[in-house]
Amino acid sequence: MSLPIYKRYEIVFLSKHRYGPHFGIKKIAKMVKCNTSTVKKWLARWKIYKYLGDKTRSGTPRITTQEDDEFIVDATFDVEEPTSKKV
Repeated sequence: MSLPIYKRYEIVFLSKHRYGPHFGIKKIAKMVKCNTSTVKKWLARWKIYKYLGDKTRSGTPRITTQEDDEFIVDATFDVEEPTSKKV
Protein backbone atom coordinates (compact mmCIF):
# COMPACT_ATOMS: atom_id res chain seq x y z
CA MET A 1 0.00 0.00 0.00
CA SER A 2 1.25 3.44 -0.87
CA LEU A 3 2.06 5.93 1.86
CA PRO A 4 -0.56 8.72 2.03
CA ILE A 5 0.61 12.05 0.63
CA TYR A 6 0.28 13.86 3.96
CA LYS A 7 2.66 11.37 5.59
CA ARG A 8 5.19 11.89 2.80
CA TYR A 9 5.19 15.63 3.45
CA GLU A 10 5.35 14.98 7.19
CA ILE A 11 8.54 12.96 6.63
CA VAL A 12 10.13 15.80 4.68
CA PHE A 13 9.04 18.39 7.23
CA LEU A 14 10.42 16.41 10.16
CA SER A 15 13.75 16.00 8.39
CA LYS A 16 14.41 18.85 5.98
CA HIS A 17 12.20 21.89 6.56
CA ARG A 18 14.06 24.91 7.89
CA TYR A 19 11.53 25.34 10.71
CA GLY A 20 11.23 21.60 11.30
CA PRO A 21 12.89 19.67 14.12
CA HIS A 22 15.45 17.91 11.80
CA PHE A 23 14.92 14.44 13.28
CA GLY A 24 16.86 11.38 12.14
CA ILE A 25 15.50 8.63 9.93
CA LYS A 26 14.78 6.14 12.74
CA LYS A 27 12.89 8.70 14.83
CA ILE A 28 10.83 9.85 11.82
CA ALA A 29 9.99 6.24 10.94
CA LYS A 30 8.79 5.67 14.49
CA MET A 31 6.72 8.87 14.56
CA VAL A 32 5.11 8.32 11.14
CA LYS A 33 4.76 4.56 11.80
CA CYS A 34 6.52 3.33 8.69
CA ASN A 35 9.75 1.54 7.79
CA THR A 36 13.10 3.34 7.71
CA SER A 37 13.50 2.36 4.05
CA THR A 38 10.24 4.20 3.32
CA VAL A 39 11.58 7.33 5.00
CA LYS A 40 14.81 7.08 3.00
CA LYS A 41 12.89 6.57 -0.24
CA TRP A 42 10.73 9.67 0.19
CA LEU A 43 13.61 11.85 1.37
CA ALA A 44 15.63 10.78 -1.68
CA ARG A 45 12.70 11.49 -3.98
CA TRP A 46 12.25 14.92 -2.39
CA LYS A 47 15.95 15.69 -2.84
CA ILE A 48 15.83 14.84 -6.56
CA TYR A 49 12.37 15.99 -7.69
CA LYS A 50 11.01 18.27 -4.92
CA TYR A 51 7.75 16.40 -5.50
CA LEU A 52 6.13 13.67 -3.43
CA GLY A 53 3.13 12.71 -5.55
CA ASP A 54 2.68 9.34 -7.22
CA LYS A 55 4.48 8.72 -10.48
CA THR A 56 2.38 8.81 -13.63
CA ARG A 57 1.49 5.34 -14.82
CA SER A 58 0.77 4.45 -18.40
CA GLY A 59 -1.80 1.75 -17.73
CA THR A 60 -3.30 -0.59 -20.28
CA PRO A 61 -4.22 0.93 -23.64
CA ARG A 62 -7.91 1.24 -24.46
CA ILE A 63 -9.48 -1.72 -26.22
CA THR A 64 -12.78 -0.11 -27.14
CA THR A 65 -13.32 3.18 -28.93
CA GLN A 66 -15.56 5.97 -27.67
CA GLU A 67 -18.18 4.85 -30.22
CA ASP A 68 -18.02 1.27 -28.90
CA ASP A 69 -18.51 2.53 -25.35
CA GLU A 70 -21.56 4.55 -26.36
CA PHE A 71 -22.99 1.53 -28.20
CA ILE A 72 -22.51 -0.67 -25.13
CA VAL A 73 -24.21 1.87 -22.86
CA ASP A 74 -27.13 2.22 -25.29
CA ALA A 75 -27.41 -1.58 -25.56
CA THR A 76 -27.79 -1.92 -21.79
CA PHE A 77 -30.94 0.20 -21.92
CA ASP A 78 -32.45 -2.07 -24.61
CA VAL A 79 -32.09 -5.25 -22.54
CA GLU A 80 -34.44 -5.89 -19.61
CA GLU A 81 -31.77 -7.39 -17.31
CA PRO A 82 -28.44 -6.33 -18.77
CA THR A 83 -25.56 -8.77 -18.33
CA SER A 84 -22.35 -8.98 -20.33
CA LYS A 85 -23.68 -11.99 -22.25
CA LYS A 86 -27.02 -10.37 -23.13
CA VAL A 87 -25.48 -7.08 -24.20
